[in-house]
Amino acid sequence: MSAWRTILVSKPCRLSMKNRQLVYEPKDEPTITVPLEDITVIVLENNASSLSSALLSHIAESNIALFTCDNYHMPNGLFSPFHQHSRLSQIAHIQVEMKLPLKKQIWQKIITQKISNQAGVLRYFDKEDFQVKILETKVKSGDSENLEALAARRYWSLLFNDFTRDQKALDARNIALNYGYAILRGVVARSLVAYGLFPTFGVFHHSELNAYNLADDMIEPLRPMVDIVVKKLELEDALDVHLGVETKTALLNVLVMEMRVNDENVLVLNVCDIMAQSFVKAMKLSDVNRLLLPKAV
Repeated sequence: MSAWRTILVSKPCRLSMKNRQLVYEPKDEPTITVPLEDITVIVLENNASSLSSALLSHIAESNIALFTCDNYHMPNGLFSPFHQHSRLSQIAHIQVEMKLPLKKQIWQKIITQKISNQAGVLRYFDKEDFQVKILETKVKSGDSENLEALAARRYWSLLFNDFTRDQKALDARNIALNYGYAILRGVVARSLVAYGLFPTFGVFHHSELNAYNLADDMIEPLRPMVDIVVKKLELEDALDVHLGVETKTALLNVLVMEMRVNDENVLVLNVCDIMAQSFVKAMKLSDVNRLLLPKAV
């Protein structure tokens, strides 16, 4: 049985736990069990599902990210483990006291890698563009010239025809991107918590109303992996505004796609852990070079 499983719950059911197994009991269908140690993500798409408190407790202990969805089946909530890291207090103090120059250097590195990955996506779809490629060499500390936005405008215009990136637009591509990013954001937050970090305190994002500022920082180099899937789905004419189960499964499978870290192929799930762990090292040593970020295609 494969580890790193993502469970999409789309039918009314009861979820419980027995012998460290997730017990899935849908109405009028056979019961299914899955070892908790094999599960990384559970998406509760159906609001008629019920969970036992014992299962919730073991989900936390097993470091599983549990998503709830709204009436449109879009992720709207995340239940993630509370800090289990043995050096939580030490890491928290270092994180809160991080100096602004280091934050700006980290953001520069993140945006540089994001633009590089966007250039890689364009190359993958035979849309290579010199303007996007050159921007990754021009990012300054803190991205003071906002080259992220400049690259994004060029990137989206080349990747999709007649497209504007708008989270609220009723466009199948935007809806699919929102779904993939939401899952990715939750998994990034899960890794940050696992390594003793507070997702609330970001290096660039700093809204007092956002519990996931750091996750919104760290997700940036990973977003192009979702873009690849959405573009492939569009080319296969497999997108619609309702996002069927097959489309959602394809988006969830982003988590087991591979990226490059230190010249090795690494699953996106593991990339999230590597980024979180290396962020702690960069923070402790005040050395941006310790931060490891993934390369896309």
